[in-house]
Order: sequence, then structure tokens, then C-alpha cells
Amino acid sequence: MRHLVLLALCVAIAPAQAEKPKPTKSHAPRLGIKIPGIQIPIESLKPELVFEMEAPAWLGFTDAVLLPNAGAHSVARIDPKAKEAKFGDPLAAGIQKPCAGLVNAFNSLWTGDCAEGALVRIDPKTGKVTAKVASGIGPATMALAATADSIWLLSDNRGTLSRIDPLQNAVVAELRVPADCTALTFGETALWLACPNDNRVLRIDPLTNLVDKSIDVSARPEAMAIGETSVWVLCAKDGKLDRIDPKTNKVTKTIELGAPAAGGSIAIGENFVWVSMPGFPLTRIDPATDKVVQQFYGEGGGLLRVGLNFVWLADREAGQLWKLDPRRIAATLAE
Repeated sequence: MRHLVLLALCVAIAPAQAEKPKPTKSHAPRLGIKIPGIQIPIESLKPELVFEMEAPAWLGFTDAVLLPNAGAHSVARIDPKAKEAKFGDPLAAGIQKPCAGLVNAFNSLWTGDCAEGALVRIDPKTGKVTAKVASGIGPATMALAATADSIWLLSDNRGTLSRIDPLQNAVVAELRVPADCTALTFGETALWLACPNDNRVLRIDPLTNLVDKSIDVSARPEAMAIGETSVWVLCAKDGKLDRIDPKTNKVTKTIELGAPAAGGSIAIGENFVWVSMPGFPLTRIDPATDKVVQQFYGEGGGLLRVGLNFVWLADREAGQLWKLDPRRIAATLAE
């Protein structure tokens, strides 16, 4: 029974390898972090591999990198140990329009099919679809999260957060949240939901299905990540990164990125916080000091994830996915 009570690429993929995907040198930007030694042209950074694709939207991880392949109606797979830019055998053939992100929980992979308006459950060993939940699917790209006993999904554009029981493969509760909320994630014992129009982040208790706290943040929070004992919120209007302490539910630091009205994504891994924004494809922040230590500028940017010992950076305009060694990134210095 449902009870009403008030958290990673849609792609058509063609593998290819390239050594220098951006040969034209970028001009130094007007914006960004102007401290000497911080800004670096993206062309100075050499990827380990470059994969060609169209319109990347999200990435996920198991022992491989997973990304939806809309053209083949499936989920594509990349072996992180591969020495060539080739894709492995696909998973879950038959997903018409993969969307909403991907989570790995309850011995399954979960993603959305926007064509059917359903949540799809995949066996990672066989690659077969094992269940479809008629949940509905909202427009958010970070619409999925997993807690100890449930899958959570932003299931429409009206502010419905659905709770799915993996034992029943069914929606068992629906929460009402603001309709504009776009990014969902789980960590530090709670669900966290970014709501851009309200300039706030909601903390939701999965034990009670209730909004526990409403936290004011900088303007237009659009992406989140959890790590280094904090919730990190990328706020698009003024190009700021807010750090929330989950113990106090307060913003303890606001880090200026110098890229207003950019949007983008955020990831945590390899002891750093990483942000990708249009015009600034890669920014590296040290969580120990809350300082930007590198900011690569140039074309591309907007999506990145960190996993399997690499940084994975997508250029939506060029249709490329870069595999980057974090040690090479740190060793790439300003001219």
C-alpha cells in the first residue's frame, strides 16, 4: 500500500581513441580563480584514454564504469584496466531510454527508463533485467539513491519522492517535496535533496519519511556529493561550493569557484573534491584547507565522477569521456 507523507550518460556510443582531443589552446578566462599558479589550460592535461560518445548525462560504477547507451537501448560498460578506448559487453538490453542515474544496491543495479516511466532492476552478473517498477520517472539526472532497506526515486516533476521496497519491487511510500528539487543522494545517515528555486537543501530521515531539516545554502544548489565528513553543494548562480556539516546541519564554509551561472557536477574521491563546470572542465579542491588548488579552463565540462582509481570527465559538447589519472592531474602545473 502506498502512504502519502510529507538520492554516474544517455548516449549513443562509438568507441575511439585519441591522444589530444583538444588541440587548440584555450585563452585565459576572465573568470575563475585568479591566484597565480591555480589556472591551467585544459589542453595541458593528458588523459589516459578518450572515449567518443554523444550527449553524456551520467556515470556509475561497479567493478567497471557503467553508462547508458541510448542508441543500443542498454547500459554500456568500460573496463577501467583496459589499455584501449573500447567498450565491453553491454548490460540490460531493452531499456528504451536510460535516465535518472544509477545506483548499485541490494545485489542489483537500478536505473530509470524514461520511455516506459519505470525503474529498472538489473542483475549485474548476468546483465539481465530482473524487474521493472511502474514508479514514474522525473526529469532530474540525479534522481536515485539507496538507503539500508529502500531505493528512492524522484518519480515525477510535481515533487514526488518515491520509496521502493527491493523485496517487493514496488513503491511503498511517497513523500511530497518541492517540485524543483533536482539532486538526490544518501550519506551520513540521511537523504539529501537540493532544491534550486528555494536555495536550500532538505535533509530527510529515511526512518520516518519526514523532512528533518531545511538548510539554507547559496543561490541555486544543483549538484551534491557526500564525503570527507561533509555534504558538498554546488550552487550555480554565483559559482559557489557550500560545505555542510551533517552534525550541525549548517554551512560551515563557502568556497568561491569564480564561475557564476555555470552549473555542473561535483564528485569526491582520491582525497579531493572535484567540480566540473562549462568553461572550467576540472577544478580540484583540498578539503583539508577548503582551498582551490587547481582549476583547468577551456572547452567542455559539466559532468565528472571519481571511481576505480581514476577521474572520469565528460565533455558533452565534444561527445567525449576522458579517463584521467589523479596523479597526472596533480603533476600538471600552470605555465
